[in-house]
Amino acid sequence: MKKFLIKSLAFALLLALVFAPVNIVVDPYNIFHWDAPRDNGVEPNKNFIKTKYVLNNKDKFDSFLFGSSRAGFMDVNYLSELTGDKWYDMASSEAVVAEHVNTLKVFIKHGLIPKNVFVMVDDISCFVDPKTHENMLYRVPYPTGGIISYMEFYAKYCDLITTFESIGVMKEHVSEDVNHVERYRNSGTERLDKATYFDPTLPQFQVGYWADYYSYRVDEAIEDMQDLVDLCNENNINLTVVTNPLYYLTYGRDLENGYIDYLNRLADVTEYYNFSSFSDITLEYTNYYETSHFTPEIGRKMIEVTQGMQSDDKLSDQGFGYYVTSDNRDEFIAMLLNQANNNNVVVKNN
Repeated sequence: MKKFLIKSLAFALLLALVFAPVNIVVDPYNIFHWDAPRDNGVEPNKNFIKTKYVLNNKDKFDSFLFGSSRAGFMDVNYLSELTGDKWYDMASSEAVVAEHVNTLKVFIKHGLIPKNVFVMVDDISCFVDPKTHENMLYRVPYPTGGIISYMEFYAKYCDLITTFESIGVMKEHVSEDVNHVERYRNSGTERLDKATYFDPTLPQFQVGYWADYYSYRVDEAIEDMQDLVDLCNENNINLTVVTNPLYYLTYGRDLENGYIDYLNRLADVTEYYNFSSFSDITLEYTNYYETSHFTPEIGRKMIEVTQGMQSDDKLSDQGFGYYVTSDNRDEFIAMLLNQANNNNVVVKNN
């Protein structure tokens, strides 16, 4: 039995040595091409490649914006112009606060203590368990342990079946994003000149976005935010928290599943700028690519609010840019509940 196990291990190692180069060359998720990720039609693991890039360019940036892919359309160069700091967009697919905490710990471990951290949260932060990302190859977080965790991480990307399945997609993909590497290195954002394609007559745009694995986890989400607040306080990092302006159909669906609890309890651990509400912004489909991602123009409005440039009192009264504290939280929640009632949304309170 012992000889069999030794032979099996040796055979597995031999296969890895033979086939690993194939995975490294094809590399659909850009794990092995993090310094110059290719636009190949497969969603890259942006959590990993951006973290790796920053760690290898620690003097290039001093401030970081975190969030899910929705945060990818924030113009951090505009934020740099307004603040004088050197911002980089760390947005990655469905990233949640627990993963932002891990990334910050990696930065700090390597001697990079940010001056500012800007964190964008919403229903994803509330309803997505970070454990679901452990085997989603475009969402596996950057390894935070020792050599074993690194080996386990890279081993996930040495699956020939997954690699060969991706080849077909890569062959058919024609990249129109000629500046993606430059943008990745300078700002980390998505294409800020991307044309909108929202068509309200199509069925997929007539319902709010909701993933079938979403589940109510507000206790854990608030604990994650407390970890983030504590980590920033311990390292004298200036933290700004904002909630995303969810499209009204998506926002309504979130309220029906307990999102109001997250907005309520968030004020227990941090002050934040709220953009989640029924407002002239979230009710207008031209401000969105679909029912999930808002446009860069809206992102710039959000940046201006956080920098004290809010000029529209009507929007603020509607909740877009409402600065929430533990003192005004009850008034704020009452306003949201009244909005929901006026829009025929039944709010779930847990």
